[in-house]
Amino acid sequence: MKRILSLMLMVVLVLSVCCSCTTPPITNDNILLVTSFYPIYIFTLNIVDGIDEINVSCMAEQNTGCLHDYQILSRDAKLIADADVFIINGAGMEAFLEDVYMSNENLRVVDSSEGVRLIENCDEHHENHNEETHHDHNHSVNSHIWMSPENAKIQVNNIADSLVSFYPQYKSEIEENKNDYINRLTKLSEELSEKARTLKNENIITFHESYDYLASEYGFNVVATVESHEGSEPSAKGLAELVDIIEKHNVNVLFIEPDYKGSSATILSNETGADILTLNPVIRGEVSLTAYEDIMRENLETILKAVK
Repeated sequence: MKRILSLMLMVVLVLSVCCSCTTPPITNDNILLVTSFYPIYIFTLNIVDGIDEINVSCMAEQNTGCLHDYQILSRDAKLIADADVFIINGAGMEAFLEDVYMSNENLRVVDSSEGVRLIENCDEHHENHNEETHHDHNHSVNSHIWMSPENAKIQVNNIADSLVSFYPQYKSEIEENKNDYINRLTKLSEELSEKARTLKNENIITFHESYDYLASEYGFNVVATVESHEGSEPSAKGLAELVDIIEKHNVNVLFIEPDYKGSSATILSNETGADILTLNPVIRGEVSLTAYEDIMRENLETILKAVK
């Protein structure tokens, strides 16, 4: 009997040591904020930094990519169901999730796009963009609003103001974090604006519609957006039209995204001599408070080097 009791005690001690090495579970007293994907995750982390009672999770893992191509998993639905607040980009980006989060009457949803002026989606090859004020989830608009630092500031304000209204006990911490982050984003915007002066009226072609807001903010032109990926490539006629656009607008570089798997960029490069470079639409990256700023600086440096 003594031997059995000794063995049982050893098992308990081993289990205790193992458990102490794991991440502690979220307790019932903690507030769970769930963000839809990477850029909103980074914004929210900055806003609640240092508040131990608030946990932030990202529904789409930070290396997933754009939500346009995302397929919701059962674990995602459970995470949203467990959330106290679901924070979304808005502007139609999470339209495929509406049935999931709208069915939870107790879930608070924060749409960070409120007040952002949206760019209308145009045809695959486009030269001009019209703007409209955002009122609801409009699927005819470009939802990549975070790619403008000025829009990012609006989004951060929206998230912070909503969290203060939900959890006034953390008002001072949230507002201090918000102000610090807004100051950093303002510095980023001023820095990029100064560097982008030489980009005014330059023409580029991208392989995703992520960069229209960046172009609008800094005065260069996305003369064509090619929604091209493996299994869905422009036709021969479409490629010929793109060659004409490249030659007409003196485009010297084609911008693809990380993990681009299409073949049309290579075809167009071979036909026209345009270089191929990679931009990051801030849909993946490190879990770092400065990740958004770091990636945006790298993007602008890439564009500047390409068009010089």
